[in-house]
Amino acid sequence: MIRYLFVSLMFIHGLIHLMGFIRAFGYGVANQISGEISRFNGMFWLAATLLFMLASILFLLKNESWLWVAILACIISQILIITLWKYAKFGTIANVIIVFAVLAGTAGKAVQIIFRD
Repeated sequence: MIRYLFVSLMFIHGLIHLMGFIRAFGYGVANQISGEISRFNGMFWLAATLLFMLASILFLLKNESWLWVAILACIISQILIITLWKYAKFGTIANVIIVFAVLAGTAGKAVQIIFRD
């Protein structure tokens, strides 16, 4: 159950980043973000979206690469959140939860390696 909640968190967080891309390119109305986003930055908002979605899929497939994809997505996400802090600050909560999950996953792998026969 928690596994699916976590995947949902990553996926939805990624979809929220899509609003930055939409705002930058004027593809629709993203009233939640009133700040100006350049097209260049819009591409990073799209990259964060795709990376969170990829991390979600890899996590469900139990592919260990999800850790690296998720951490890259969180780094990009947090930089973007800082640039529009007034509108996006609550995204930091999702990033912190995801980073803690990455750290837990990494710690679990380290324990397996250390205690391997």
